[in-house]
Amino acid sequence: MIAKILISLGLVFVAIGTLGILRFQDVYSRLQASGVSDNAGLGLVLLGLIVHGGFERHDPVLVLLLLLLLLTNPIVTHSIAKSAFTQRHTSTKEEE
Repeated sequence: MIAKILISLGLVFVAIGTLGILRFQDVYSRLQASGVSDNAGLGLVLLGLIVHGGFERHDPVLVLLLLLLLLTNPIVTHSIAKSAFTQRHTSTKEEE
């Protein structure tokens, strides 16, 4: 029961992040929506899978995957934001 709740909440976070990416216009808002929702959503899904598995032999792999996600997602988000800043992207949509 707890595993299903964690997985469902994780999928809701990922869906909300996807809608945020589609809805927002500028790169910085899209990064905020994707960065927060991906960490929370995929983290909850992986925790739900660990609970669902009953702490078996595959759980260390899932824990390492969770740690890898928590380490790499902020780094990638920062790299994209720095690249957008260097290329002088504005925070609002430019008139064409």
